Amino acid sequence: MLSQAMNNLKIHADNLLRRDRYLDRLNARVEHFATKQSSPSRRVIDGARMSSPVDFEVPEVEAASLTAGIVKRAIRDKGCLIVRNFLNEKEAQQMQSYVDYSFNLHSKPEDKISQYLLKQVELAKAVEHTKGDIAKHRETNETYTDTTKIARKLGRTLGQSSSQLTATTPIIIDKILALYDRKGLRNLLNEYFENEPCVSIYKWVLRKAMSPPVPIDFHQDGAFMGSGIDSLNLWVSLSDCGGDSDSPGMDFVPVRLKSDFAKGTGSMNWTVAESAVHDVYGEQAVVSPRFNRGDGLFFDHFLVHRTQHVADCVRNRYAVETWFFDSVNFPKNQIPVKW
Repeated sequence: MLSQAMNNLKIHADNLLRRDRYLDRLNARVEHFATKQSSPSRRVIDGARMSSPVDFEVPEVEAASLTAGIVKRAIRDKGCLIVRNFLNEKEAQQMQSYVDYSFNLHSKPEDKISQYLLKQVELAKAVEHTKGDIAKHRETNETYTDTTKIARKLGRTLGQSSSQLTATTPIIIDKILALYDRKGLRNLLNEYFENEPCVSIYKWVLRKAMSPPVPIDFHQDGAFMGSGIDSLNLWVSLSDCGGDSDSPGMDFVPVRLKSDFAKGTGSMNWTVAESAVHDVYGEQAVVSPRFNRGDGLFFDHFLVHRTQHVADCVRNRYAVETWFFDSVNFPKNQIPVKW
């Protein structure tokens, strides 16, 4: 705990001294894509044939053995890949300190220092150049998110899972990207996409999640972003969770999909009912792996997943979720950000 408190103190001092520098960097990252439009590109899943049967086994790899080729095969065959020990204990502790720091600032909205440090990124130009894209996509996909409506509310808590957009705390953007660089992730994603990777304002989230009170519907993130993009999400658990633990992990269906699956069969027009999954694949298709602190999960925008329900949940599950996109073929409505 003392080490985590020291981490938070260092972050706070750095933020106070360099707030404008970090905010300027984030504004420049957004500005890079403000007027750019997405274009089709060859994706990993396009034209790929599965090399393994539908057996609902989740592929795993140790971080020390991780390569872009392994990620490609896993996404082609199963839509997901568990990376054990993606972060070591020190790195996981650092990442958790970023989450705690951001939530602490947001918990004091009336505090003048918090207001100073949470000055928002400038999105007006990017949003203006996104309106046409949103209107076009919503003609055929009513669940394609109209993010122009939430552009001025970046600091809100997202849903019951108590999540914050990483972009609301600009210092954390730089620190997480620097950590990912040290892990070799940028080079891996460059090889995976065969283009430079980018991230997103709206799909980069810090989480302190409790279990939902009852099992919830599944969903695919492509429902919000469109199906024609090239994506790879990295969800990193900063708590021991999932399986039979007392903290919620994730339920998902380790099957490669190339389109929407039963969207609208749940309680919302973008959710997937559990019964729809069972009807197609059977109950055995839903897996709930155990994740240790520092483990990561890669998946694309077609993976059917949800937050796990844990009846006797006693602890928040810390996690950081970062959606990466091909810098040519990206979801414009999620406000892409240059790495």
